[in-house]
Amino acid sequence: MFRQNSGYSGIPYDDINWYDVVGQPFGTAINFNAIILGDASNIVDTKGGMAIGGNFTSSRGLTLGYGNDGKLTGTGYSPDAVRFLVGGDIAMQGPLVVIGHVVGGGKFRAGRGSTYMIGKDGSPEQAQILTDLYQAPGGSVYWRLSDRGSHYAVSSYDVPRFIPADRIGADVSGFFDDAFDNISYYHGCISDLQPNGTVTEHFHEWILRGNDPRQNVFLIDARPNGILNKEIRFEIPEGSIAIVNIRTGDNAHLRYGLWGSERLANRTLYVFNDARNIYMEVPAAIWGSILAPQATFHAHQTGGTVSGNAALGALMVNAGSGFEFHLYPFVGGVECGYMEMPEEEEIPEIPLVPTPPEEPEIAPMPMPAPMPEPEPVPTPQPRPVPRPIPSPEPAPMPVPRPAPQAPPVQMPQQECPECPECPECPECPECPECPEQEIHLRIQPVIPVPVRFPQKADCKIVAGLIFGCIWGCECCCDHQWLVRLYKNCGDSKKLLYEEKIGSCGCFEFKVPYDDFYGLEICPIKRTRLQGNCKPVLSLKNVGVANLMIY
Repeated sequence: MFRQNSGYSGIPYDDINWYDVVGQPFGTAINFNAIILGDASNIVDTKGGMAIGGNFTSSRGLTLGYGNDGKLTGTGYSPDAVRFLVGGDIAMQGPLVVIGHVVGGGKFRAGRGSTYMIGKDGSPEQAQILTDLYQAPGGSVYWRLSDRGSHYAVSSYDVPRFIPADRIGADVSGFFDDAFDNISYYHGCISDLQPNGTVTEHFHEWILRGNDPRQNVFLIDARPNGILNKEIRFEIPEGSIAIVNIRTGDNAHLRYGLWGSERLANRTLYVFNDARNIYMEVPAAIWGSILAPQATFHAHQTGGTVSGNAALGALMVNAGSGFEFHLYPFVGGVECGYMEMPEEEEIPEIPLVPTPPEEPEIAPMPMPAPMPEPEPVPTPQPRPVPRPIPSPEPAPMPVPRPAPQAPPVQMPQQECPECPECPECPECPECPECPEQEIHLRIQPVIPVPVRFPQKADCKIVAGLIFGCIWGCECCCDHQWLVRLYKNCGDSKKLLYEEKIGSCGCFEFKVPYDDFYGLEICPIKRTRLQGNCKPVLSLKNVGVANLMIY
């Protein structure tokens, strides 16, 4: 049975097993801010925990588990929570700082100063247990835990330290195999859902409207080029969830700075149905969770955020990027049409708030024997396994993994009788020659016929509209901008509009077409150290005769 740790994020180090959860595409991984089924690199900060099935490499440091506000909201000091779980090798040049435990299935290397903060459970033997968990070959005989009052600190000031998976008997590779099965099954099931909401497309946004009180499903089809260059805005009933199926082809290109809203972040799920690569081409703010276990996510070279859970095939982050994951766990409750579970099976709820550490521990349920491996194929495909899951309730519940199904019975094939030989076809008679015909030419007067020429396509530029967006600053800092629009009259200019926008935002002005205008964009509160502040600007509609940018 699933045992929740004493904080919101992470899983207990003595129960690293996968559990399916009713109506929850992320299963056990709901307790990780992000689960990467393959390799990951260079991410600098994740507000919750992170699980990586492959290798993690970085030329800098990494912090995990500090919560969205840096005050441990949603995480906290836990005595048993693993907040960095890696199936392969960990190779970092900078320090690893985690509010929680670190467990790895391969080799480990991190910079000096790596520290893990572990909550106290009140037992007198905890210090010795932690010392045994983090013992390392070649370590100093003088190495000790640091008691910091509210928690212990495990420091790597002598040699790199972590908990090897075999030290606690954890089958980490099996954990990620089961995660792949469950997440891929949900991905395929959700991708097949029929939309019950509408998508209204405007010049710079998609408005997604639904009226289902529980689950609203939408479809955005951006094939064949996969360009997603509009804001996504929701209008759904309070308390319902929004599922957005996104079809792009092999490559998805994210070219707009805002998806969703903070108010709906934990009730929004973006499902990339067919993308193999997701390119964040602007430092976007994505409010909601991402389900794309088949895709590699390429973060923007300077920054960007995903505020929710993320299940990805791989994660590629530039060594200078400030890209982050923020902790807004998806509430679940997805209805996908599953088989019913036996009524006599009693399933406890998974709390979304910390549970008292005094609760009795429940041993993990033994896993069934694995199914025989199929013949290898060039490209691995998701292996959906039908799972006995009932209709979801408001709170997710753990579900035991099903026993493997018996292979289909091969029916004996009957031999076909020999076909009788077909008789030879008779020869066709020769066609008689056609008699020669005389050709008579008749001259007709030419009558002029009116010709309709194709009309020109409508102009895509809207007259009288100046619309553009700012995607950041060349100084790589986030600050607000002051946008002013002037009407030029000879040597003088008259201020028409003045608008303040964030570090990534858009502006829109409506003016007469024939005049001469000037656009001025200045950073707000520029410091002396930020001498190279130039906006990254794109003008999407210039519907005037003359426009000058100051």
